Amino acid sequence: MQRRQLLQAGSALGAIGLMSGCATIGGKGPKVVVIGAGYAGATAAKYIRMWSEGGIQVTLVEPNDSFISCPISNLVIGGSKTMADITTPYDNLVKRHGVQMVKDRVASIDATKRVVKLAGGSELPYDRLIVSPGVDFMWESLPGMNKPSAQDKVLHAWKAGAQTVALRKQLEAMPDGGVFAMSIPLAPYRCPPGPYERACQVAHYFSKAKPKSKVLILDANPDITAKKGLFTAAWKELYPGMVEY
Repeated sequence: MQRRQLLQAGSALGAIGLMSGCATIGGKGPKVVVIGAGYAGATAAKYIRMWSEGGIQVTLVEPNDSFISCPISNLVIGGSKTMADITTPYDNLVKRHGVQMVKDRVASIDATKRVVKLAGGSELPYDRLIVSPGVDFMWESLPGMNKPSAQDKVLHAWKAGAQTVALRKQLEAMPDGGVFAMSIPLAPYRCPPGPYERACQVAHYFSKAKPKSKVLILDANPDITAKKGLFTAAWKELYPGMVEY
C-alpha cells in the first residue's frame, strides 16, 4: 500500500467511525488495534502512524516488554550474537511514533461490535483490526509435555528467549568430544531452514571451541527440506567430519 492510499483509507475510517457510533479509545480520529507486536504487528503499527502523519490512532496489544528476534536466535546459540543483540524494547514505538502500547493478552474479539476484549478485563474499540499474534507451541497435544517442568527439561529453543540462553550454556558446558543430537520434525513446520541453520551454528561453535565434538541430525523427513545444496556444501566444506545427517 502506498502512502496516498493509506491516507485515503484513514479518511474513510474516520467516516466509518462517525457513522457507526463506535466507542473511542481516547481522542479523535480513526482507530486501529493491532494484536501482537512481532515483525508484522510492530511494523504495521509503526507505518500506519507514520504514513497517516499521526492521524490514525494505533493501539498495540502485546504481553511482552521487548521484541526478541526468533529468526536470528540461532546466532546466539552459535556464539556470534548475544540476547541483547537480538532484543529490542518497544519504547521507540511509543516515543517516536505515538503508538499506544497495552501490555496484555486478548481474550476474545467481537467483530460485530468491533471490540477487542482483553484478558485483564478491559475492552478496546476499533475501526480496523490487525490480528498478528504469531505462533506458539500446542503443549496439550504432546503427551507428557503440558507441564512447565517437562518443557524446561527438553530445550527446543525454537521460541527465542530463556531457552536460547539455556541451550547456549549447555553447549558451553559440553566436554570436547561430546555429541549434540537434534531432531527435526516431519514437515510442515515453522521456518523449514531453521533446524539446518542451527546445525551449522552449533558446528561453527564446535569448530572454534570444541573441535572433537560432533553434531548428529535426526530428521523425520526423507531428505533435507530446504536449501539442501547449500547446507550439504557447508557441512562438507566448513565442518568436515563434524556433522552427521
